[in-house]
Amino acid sequence: MDDQDPIQAIPDASFPDHRAAVRRRKLAEAVEFWDVTLTGVWLHYVSLGGELTEYELDAYLHEAYFMTPYQHDILAEAVNELIDMLPPPPRAPLTNEPEL
Repeated sequence: MDDQDPIQAIPDASFPDHRAAVRRRKLAEAVEFWDVTLTGVWLHYVSLGGELTEYELDAYLHEAYFMTPYQHDILAEAVNELIDMLPPPPRAPLTNEPEL
C-alpha cells in the first residue's frame, strides 16, 4: 500500500491559500463597489477565454466555489476592463476651474 499523502501526490495542484482568498475577496468587493452586473462580468470573462458558467462565477464571488489562478486572472482582467469602461464619477468643481 502506498503511504503517500494523496494531496501531495498531485503534481502542480492548485489549492486555495490565504492570498487566493484575499484576491477573491478584493475582486468581489470591486464588483460590488462598481455595481457591475454578474451577467456583464460573465459575458466579458467568457469573451476573454474564461471557462466557468455564470452560476460557477457567482459561486466563486460568494466564496462557495474555487477556480484556478489562471481563471481568476481572466476574471480579474474582465472586471478591470469593465471598470475602465465606466465614466468617471462626478467631481465637485472648484471656484477657479473653468466651466464646461
